[in-house]
Amino acid sequence: MKHLNRFFTFLLAALLVMALLVAPLSAQDEVTLTFGISSGVDTLDNTATTFSSVEIIVGHVFDTLVKQQPLGTYHPGLATSWSVSDDATEYIFELRDDVTFHDGTPFNAEAVKYTFDRIVDPDTKSQMAFSFIGPYAESEVLGDYSIAVRFSSPNAAFLDGVSHPQLGPVSPTAVEALGADWGFSGIVGTGPFVFESYVPDSEVVMVKNAYYSWGNADVFGRGGPTDIDRLVFKILTDPGTRLAALESGEVDMINGVPGLDVARLDESEDFVVTQYDQAGHGYSFMFNQIKSPTDELAVRKAIAQAIDIDIMQDIVYDGLGSRACSALTKSMFGWTDAFCQANPYDPDAAGAILDEAGWVMNEDTGIRERDGAPLTIEHWSPDRPLSAATAQFLAEDMAALGVDFQINLADIAAYLTVVRAGEHNTQQWWDTQTDPDGVFRTLYHSSNAGGGTNRNNYQNADMDAMIDAAVGIGDLEARAAAYADIQQKLADEVVMVYFNDPVVLYASTPDVHDVTILGGGFVPNFYSATMGM
Repeated sequence: MKHLNRFFTFLLAALLVMALLVAPLSAQDEVTLTFGISSGVDTLDNTATTFSSVEIIVGHVFDTLVKQQPLGTYHPGLATSWSVSDDATEYIFELRDDVTFHDGTPFNAEAVKYTFDRIVDPDTKSQMAFSFIGPYAESEVLGDYSIAVRFSSPNAAFLDGVSHPQLGPVSPTAVEALGADWGFSGIVGTGPFVFESYVPDSEVVMVKNAYYSWGNADVFGRGGPTDIDRLVFKILTDPGTRLAALESGEVDMINGVPGLDVARLDESEDFVVTQYDQAGHGYSFMFNQIKSPTDELAVRKAIAQAIDIDIMQDIVYDGLGSRACSALTKSMFGWTDAFCQANPYDPDAAGAILDEAGWVMNEDTGIRERDGAPLTIEHWSPDRPLSAATAQFLAEDMAALGVDFQINLADIAAYLTVVRAGEHNTQQWWDTQTDPDGVFRTLYHSSNAGGGTNRNNYQNADMDAMIDAAVGIGDLEARAAAYADIQQKLADEVVMVYFNDPVVLYASTPDVHDVTILGGGFVPNFYSATMGM
């Protein structure tokens, strides 16, 4: 009862403050922009989400200490300036003194410390934010608007980390008041939009922060309030439904444009199509190394060499993007073409590898066996069209190899339950990142195994040391060489198979203008947007 009373007291106070933030408008005057987003939501808690797509949504509610645009170039955000120690173990940020959270809580160094400490608290179950914050040791409040952030080892990637809304400061007042409801019934940040509502699997609605005055004009072309009064994110995971919503006028803009419709839309005067090379980690295939038989190198290597990735580009990806070579997409620092021929397609060699490992074809069943047990792979993915198409393609190549490839397509909750528990053999993956450390730490560092984003459950002390060392290297040439060594080790151990470096496709009506694309092409930000012909 005390929790409920505290919650409702907070809610009433917050609503009063938010009512002041939102300028009254008639429905006729209200400018609404509706975006059809291709992926769902696990939580709107910026510090706990595991979905890259949630960054698109929460980036409008949570400001960041720094802004990154383009990749590798940093601008002031909630921090006006910063300094970095020579060994990259300490960052000192000077903060704006004129910022208020949407619930009226003052923004200050204590709020930043609260946010960072909360990320590393095991009770938060932070995943992406945990990777972005790196080897965090502590934050020290030096003054109301000055904070030192310290790390247990060098962290040259931290400016990249704090440019993502997953590390955006949260209102301590709101988090404590909402408790377990934080991220579902409410979120409170300092951004240009104020959270209004969330209907799971349907939409997220936010409204203009009418008193927002701390935007970065160098990044967004404005510093004051947005022109958009109401911003709606329609969750439309089916490509056909999403496209139909655009063509019917239900939404103004979409991502994830179906590849077969790109040319038609591009030729139409009714729509505008834009595309960006996605930075981060492309479409790929995880092997869970704590479950048999994918704990066996021979099985992983054979499967990798049995997949016709070149043919896959047209059949699964509609000829969009390009064949992947490694854990980094081609637009990422540290990418090299040295790994494009690692584990090449060779079904005969794949079969020979399994023969040598004792997995012998049963001619009656068409399935390989060893010691009487079939070679069975339990594959799990969200029940979405691209996931289904990928799984079906893989199943055909696996059947030719003699693998019993069991496809499990499930809703998000069921899928996450299985893969976080390590009950899968394989799963599909993609992720948007803007620094190589984010890719390697998220997917291959032991700290993210056992229920985290490292669903390979790849736990290798040498790899951990390589990742931790690389992020502390200031010299770019030396850092690139360190990342090449990491990619070589991943190829040798066949930790994953890399399919496609995607392009991010957007389509909008001609009414939509001035959208800022962040996050290496993946994150549209509508703070700068305008509407009108």
